[in-house]
Amino acid sequence: RFNPDTLPPSSLWIWAGGAGLLWILYAIVFLLTSGVSAGHAALDATANVIPLALLALMTHSLLKEHVLPRTVWVQAGMHIALATAFATLWYAAVLLCLAAIGKIRSGAFVMNAFESAAFTWQVFQGLVLYALVAATCYAIRGGRLAATITLIDQPDGRPPLDRYLSRTGDDISPVDTRDIVTITGAQDYSEVATIAGSAHLVRMSLGEFEARLDTARFLRVHRSVIINFDHLDRAEPAGNGRLLLHMRTGEMVQSSRAGAQILRQMIV
Repeated sequence: RFNPDTLPPSSLWIWAGGAGLLWILYAIVFLLTSGVSAGHAALDATANVIPLALLALMTHSLLKEHVLPRTVWVQAGMHIALATAFATLWYAAVLLCLAAIGKIRSGAFVMNAFESAAFTWQVFQGLVLYALVAATCYAIRGGRLAATITLIDQPDGRPPLDRYLSRTGDDISPVDTRDIVTITGAQDYSEVATIAGSAHLVRMSLGEFEARLDTARFLRVHRSVIINFDHLDRAEPAGNGRLLLHMRTGEMVQSSRAGAQILRQMIV
């Protein structure tokens, strides 16, 4: 059951809390396994966590802006590339930070690559940590949307829906359907993205929502996506009879073959 009065923590709080917790864990591990002093363990932990925290912050922004709006298969391919880049950059940044710490300790700036076992472990950590960053990004996106739910109850026989109310916490605000860009099916709910860049959930299935909308404006281009034709910027072939639809907000939607056929029939 969704609670409209409770929002999950923001990405900033999760980022800061996660970085602090990782620093403590790394410091404890180095202190117990390396036989170094508490000060050296803290510095080594810092060398690992600072580049990791910065990479995680940049990766979260990248995922939110450029990966999550894509189709599932495109997201999967991008995750493979990004995970590899994340692990590689973290490894290089850790070596750089350790060399800087060595400069502080002994006056010599030397970058020493990890031995085979340590290298494998470092890369494995990078891949796992990327997966955690990605999972957190999806959780924040889904959780914060799930906390914003709207119920539309409109008897049959009325004109197409023009406006409805959306509730976020204790606030209730009107939504003009002309401002809707895309509607995506989310099981028994519909996820609505607007021209302002905001998003909320409507407590109706995609089919039920579609039945309330103006069919001259809203087109179901995929079994799980409806677009507002007014906010379609352009379409390009996506192969196999499908189209890649570019919306004015920058969002991209891949149509099904049936949806592409509907759009092609509108060509004059």
